[in-house]
Parts: sequence; C-alpha cells; structure tokens
Amino acid sequence: MPSRKPHRNSHHGCTQCKVKRVKCDEEQPSCARCRNKGRDCSYKHLMSSYNPFRDYNNTGYRPVSPTATPSSQRKRDLPPTPPAPTVPSLQGSPSSTTTLPPLQKELSASDPITAQLLYHYSTEVSSTFTSSDVRVEVLLCFHDAITRHSFGYPYVYYAILAVSALHLASLTSPLELTSQSPSTHVVTALSHKASAIETLRPVINSITSLTCEPALAASGLLTVCAFALLHVGMATDTIDLLAQIMILYRGTVAIFQAGRQDRNASPDATIPKLRQFVVTATSNEKPWPEAEAAVSKVLAKISELSEVSENNEKRKNTLLDAGFKLKTALRRAAAAKGVYNVVCIWLATVHPTFIEAIKARDPFGLILLAHWVIPLGYVKDIWWVRGWPEETIRVVWQEVGNQHPDLMQWVLEEMRNDTDNNQHALTAS
Repeated sequence: MPSRKPHRNSHHGCTQCKVKRVKCDEEQPSCARCRNKGRDCSYKHLMSSYNPFRDYNNTGYRPVSPTATPSSQRKRDLPPTPPAPTVPSLQGSPSSTTTLPPLQKELSASDPITAQLLYHYSTEVSSTFTSSDVRVEVLLCFHDAITRHSFGYPYVYYAILAVSALHLASLTSPLELTSQSPSTHVVTALSHKASAIETLRPVINSITSLTCEPALAASGLLTVCAFALLHVGMATDTIDLLAQIMILYRGTVAIFQAGRQDRNASPDATIPKLRQFVVTATSNEKPWPEAEAAVSKVLAKISELSEVSENNEKRKNTLLDAGFKLKTALRRAAAAKGVYNVVCIWLATVHPTFIEAIKARDPFGLILLAHWVIPLGYVKDIWWVRGWPEETIRVVWQEVGNQHPDLMQWVLEEMRNDTDNNQHALTAS
C-alpha cells in the first residue's frame, strides 16, 4: 500500500478537517475543502464554547515580582505586525499620534484597517465606559486599565480590536446581518478574538502581579465580545453563548480575586478601586416582592425533584443554590436598578455545575436564567447587552414554555410591561 503523502500539519485547522485527518488551508470563516464539499466549517477557536479559563485555578496565585515575566518572553507573543514609529492614540483624533517605547512600537498598527479599529474604539466604543449616562464606576476602572495596557500586552491589544470590529459590525443593517456570509468586520473580530484568547490562556495559568491587571482588562473585553455576538448575527446557539458568557464572567472575577491577594498594590491601582466599587454596589438590597415570589415558585418545584441517585441530588442542590443566590441578586438589582455590574455579579456566584446544567438545557436552570435577564433589561446605554433579555426569554420559552408555563408567567408579564413602556416612550418622543 502506498504511503500517505507527507504534509505540513495544520495545527489551527477547522474541526471537520481535523476529524477526517486531512490538511486544512485554515482559511476563515470557511476553508476551501469545506466550501468545495458544501459542508459546514467551524474552528475551535471561533466557537462560543471555547473556554480560556478551563485550566485556571486562582488558588495557586502568588504575587510575583515583575521581573518574573521577562520582556523577551512577552515579545514572543506579540501580534504579527511590523514595527512602526507611531500609531493613532486611543485618546486622540485620527491625525494625532503618540511616540511609543520599543515594546509598543512592535505592537503598533501598520495597516489602515487596524488604524481604523483603534480610532473607532477611542472615539466610539470607549464612550460606553466613560459616559456619564452609564452609572457604572466599574466600567470606568476597566477603561483606565485597558488604556494603560493597550499596547503593552498582546491579549489586551487583540481584545480591543475585536470589540471595536464587533461594534462596527453591529452598526450594519439587519438585512446584511441575515446574509449567509459574515461581514468583513465580523471575520476580523473573530480573528482578533481568537488571537486574544490564545495569547491570554498561558497567562491565566500563572497570574503574576505584573499580568493581573492587563489580564483582567482583556478578560472583561472578551466578555463584551461574547455579549456582542448577538448583535452581529453570530449567536447561532443563544443558550450555549450564555453559558460562555457565564464562564468568561466567572473567569474575570477569578482574576480580580487573585489580584486582591497582592498586598503591594497601590490603592489607586485598578483592582483596589474595583473592589471598593463592587463592595459598595453589592452592599445594598431592596425588596422586590414579585420577583422573589416568582423565583420562590421555581424553587418549590426544584425542591420536589427526586434524589434517588447521586446525580439527581447533585442537580437538585446545584439548582437550589443558584435559585437562592438569584433571589439575593434580584434584591441587589432592585436597590441599584440599571447598574450593569450589580446585575451580572450573579453569573460569577453560581457554581460551575450550574453552567453545565445550562449547557445541558436543564429546564429549571433555563427558567432561572430567564428570571435573571429581567433586571438586565433595565440596563440602558450599554450597547452589548441590548436585546439579550428578549432573545433569552424567547429561546427559553421555546425550550421549556410548554412544560412549565406557570413558572414563566412573571417573566412574560415583565417583558410585556417593558415593551409597553418602550412603546409609550417612543410615542411621547
């Protein structure tokens, strides 16, 4: 039998070519072999289920001197762009430039598309983090960290470009978003998102005092990317994407908690300031009787679940834990109505097994998730969360509405009330 013709391994080839053990040209979003065969083409690093925090264990964190990460090691992970003396400033106009130190020069933009993305981020995207209309001090802290580390760490740099490209793609007309081929901005965003994840993953497993803050900035931006996929027609599986958002949010909080262990951090550094804002925002609670009663009804059904096996008992305990934490989260959301980080903190408090339950389409897990998105609907002026309450409730109703319509009653009533209020506001304007 003739031996197989040798070929160069395609380490980043698509899933379909890897399964068939054939060479992939790695063209994105669809390789030539899959296009010729007329089949779906998917890349692991573009899938929503890709988890950069899979192997992360924050209990092993120890603050380390900045010398622990030599500049030569960081330079090996730099974006593949030739050095240039200047780049558009993240805080300036298209014509303004800033002279960069050597490392920043290697990360600088040398092509018009990248320059456009950097400028769009500085003039349009960053306003969400700094606008006085957005009552979230946490976002302002993230903005400071992003700006400070944007050209010093490749994962922050790539994440900025990904978010900027997704925001540009979200401005595309709905007709273009429904076309078969993703827009150029979407393809660009997915490529930069993949690069951000690939360069961040090795850092996550060995957080130091030097990398903690930039890793936190990049992780926050990747969470924004996951939310934003809904707006560019890439949320092919809303529930799976929500599970990915939960993973990313948990990972971001884990990095934040690791940074809190650094006793040498300045009080003016990002993480100490974040801690102050988070403690303040989550220390207040206000009764939300209707919401709490609705979740209690779900918890009553969960309590009736059988415990005949270890798996059943584990499932029941996981759901009960998430439900009780949701009631606390709803009271906090009522006290800080429309505050993004207060609403989202529940995502970081649930046990990882609850995320697995969401992936498995556990009906009670999905119903709890539908209750969570109601306060998310009160978050205004943050573009990446718009539409998520409506889409989540629509998908959850399709999955479990016929089985448990009574448990979805409050959710549907709240959504109808919100729709009516928005229509009244449009009419008045």
